[in-house]
Order: sequence, then C-alpha cells, then structure tokens
Amino acid sequence: MDQLMPSLDLLLAPLAVVFRKEVFDLFRRMVAAWIVCLGRHTISRVWETTGQAQRRNHAAAYRLFSQAVWNFDDIARILLVRLLAAFVPGSRVWVVVDDTLCHKRGAKVAFGGIFLDAVLSSRRHKVFRFGTNWVLLGLVVELRDRPDRFFCLPLLWRVYEKQGNKSKAQHRTKPRLAADMIGLLAGWLPGREVLVVADSAYISKGLLHDRPANVEAIGPACWKAALWQAAVGQRPTQGQRLPTPAQLLADDERWPAATRWITFPNGHRRRLHLKQIDDVYWPSVAGDKPVRLVLVRDPKGEWRNEALVSTDPTLPDWMILTGYCRRWSVEVAFCDAKQRLGFHDPQVWSAPAVERATPMAWLVGTLVVLWYAESGQVGPQARRQGSWYRHKRSLTFTDMLASCRLQLWQHWLRQGGAADAGLEVQWAWLLEYLATTT
Repeated sequence: MDQLMPSLDLLLAPLAVVFRKEVFDLFRRMVAAWIVCLGRHTISRVWETTGQAQRRNHAAAYRLFSQAVWNFDDIARILLVRLLAAFVPGSRVWVVVDDTLCHKRGAKVAFGGIFLDAVLSSRRHKVFRFGTNWVLLGLVVELRDRPDRFFCLPLLWRVYEKQGNKSKAQHRTKPRLAADMIGLLAGWLPGREVLVVADSAYISKGLLHDRPANVEAIGPACWKAALWQAAVGQRPTQGQRLPTPAQLLADDERWPAATRWITFPNGHRRRLHLKQIDDVYWPSVAGDKPVRLVLVRDPKGEWRNEALVSTDPTLPDWMILTGYCRRWSVEVAFCDAKQRLGFHDPQVWSAPAVERATPMAWLVGTLVVLWYAESGQVGPQARRQGSWYRHKRSLTFTDMLASCRLQLWQHWLRQGGAADAGLEVQWAWLLEYLATTT
C-alpha cells in the first residue's frame, strides 16, 4: 500500500521541514501503513504493509526510528497550528497530563523497568509488569459530531526513567516531565490560557510551582492538605490555618453546602452538594498564590466525594467540576492506542528507537482524528454490518480509523488499477496480506 490519498498527503505536507527529503518520504509511507496495518504493529509488519518489502530491505524502516535525524516535538509544534484551527475556537486551551505503561520484554530495552500496571490493578490487588513508562500531554477537544464527550489528542510525550545512578537533582520525576512539556506548550502559545487537568499524582509541587503565567491547573486536592487563609500582604502561613478538606466537607455548620444541578457534557444532570471556598492557600503545593477549593458530595451516595482545586480562583465551581471530567478522555486515548494502533507492539530496544517507535501510535491517532474532522467525514464511511450497529449514531475513534483505512484502500486501488492487469496484481497482494494477518 504505497499510495497516500490527497487529503492525508496535504495533512502531512507541512511536516516535511522536520525531515530530510528521503526520510520524509519514508515517514509518510510508514504513517499511512500504520493506519491500515492489520494485526500487530511491529516495525516489520508495518513495513510489509507499505508494499515495499519485496523491493527494499526492511532495515530502512528500523533506521527511521533508530538513526534518522528528526524530533517529535518539532512535529507537535507544526501540528498544533492545525489542531487549534480545527478544534479550539477560543483563547482557552484545555490539556490533560497522565502516564501509562507500555509492556516490553528484554533486559536491554532502554528505559525499561518494573512499574505498576494501573490497567490490570485494583485497589486490593496491585499488578507490576516490566515495560517503559510514558508521560503524555494531550489536547482535549470537542468534535462537532460528538458534543456529548471529549477527545484527547496526544501532542507531547516523555519516557520516564527510574533514578538509577543519577543524582536526585538530575532525575526527572513524572510531574517534572509533565511540567517541562506544559512549559514548552505555554511558550508556543503566549497569547492563550493553558488549562491543565490532571489527577492527584500530578497536582503536586513539581507541576504547580513556578509554572508559566498563562498556565492554570485543575485536579484533586489531598484530603489532608494543609490549607491557609491570609490577608492581603501576608504570607500564607502567617494567616489562619484552615481545617483539612475532609473536615471542611464534614462541617456543614461553618461551611454550608449549596445544592446545585450540574449538567455534564453527555447531557446527564445530577443534583450535588457543593462547597466553594475562596482565598485559600496551599503553600506546600501551589506556592504563595491563592486557589479555589470546591468540595463535592453526592446526596444519593452513588458518587464518591471529591475535593477539587483550581489554581485559577476566578473559575466557577461548575466549570471546575465539569472541567475535571475532561480528564477521562486521556484514558480512552490510552485504550485506543493500545487496542487499535499497536502501542505495545514495536520490538525495539535502543534509546532512540524506543523514544520514536512506541509513541507512533499516539501520533497516528492524532492525525486520524484531525484528518477525519477536516476531510474524512465527507468521504465513504466504514460501518460494521451487525444488526446492533446499523442504527449507531455516536462517532468513535474506531469509526474514524476504519473510515480512514477504507478511503486509503480505495484510493490505492483506483490509482494503481488503471489497467486490468495492474488491478489484478493489487488484489492478489491485498488478499495475501489479509490472509497473513495474525
């Protein structure tokens, strides 16, 4: 499959400045092959999908990731312009940070180690596996055809390395890696507000201290957090010490709760008890800047209690609550990359190859969503034939990926099949490719 349809070719064309000409041509082919690849997304299988395996040695595909000179950050900066134009009409940019484990084998795999596998673990049973741990920063967007949910588009990523022989000053923790990526993104967007959503592992000193002026964060506060209230001109610890968030939520006499009906993006409405506490300082985590604390309790007891903090003290309580719900989009992005795009599959071990081959699944996922939003929805759509699927209206990433595959295959057959003999050769190759899919 060595033909790119014009819509995808135009999407990739601005990225040419990141590569040498011959490297970019190989990169384009690998991106298209990654999309249509069936079965495991090993480098050799993706190379076979390009249709070049009989004419060129597969070593060229491996050198693209291990030796060629290019950088994912440069790609992200160029791609960000298209993403903002397509999905972000205003000046506020929502992003999410989180980490996930990529399963690997082999003692010589760069950055490898034994980490907690959050997908396989539960509160009572923890599962640890060998692999590489990745910190992701994704752009959270809303698609026109799916106003009831948010999509996370992976944009920047860093592989986490255990401390080993490094000094504590040299070692980069996962919150610090996230802070580095947020600082890089904030520098690219000096005129926009970057609003970061994260879980409790990232709402920490490493992320919130010394953050850029145009960056704010929303996430859970520790239930035992040391909170203060201070007058203007006072240092936070010179003011009044507040009870912990758990005590604030339990004390309805001094801090009464307001009953609010909250409408979530999926249209679901829920009656919740909210406590909004302003002019709060959390010096050990957020420094000397005030934050807004929102405590949430479900009167039915079906949802767990939440203590949410916003470094932007002007955001209303309902926006802090519904904004934090955007964090779930990154979990869906992780699932799509692992189940649909072979996040675990590349069998590489050197540091440059690991840093490039593994996150190709994330880059391809972002490209597919952007392609579908700009031009893919007007072409033929791939739909499953099951009776339960015929009346399905909600668009998913799987639908977008299937439509992209369909249109790529159709374009390839049209372009190379002008003569009956050429079309017959293409169909023979395609049927053999499908037959060897495992």
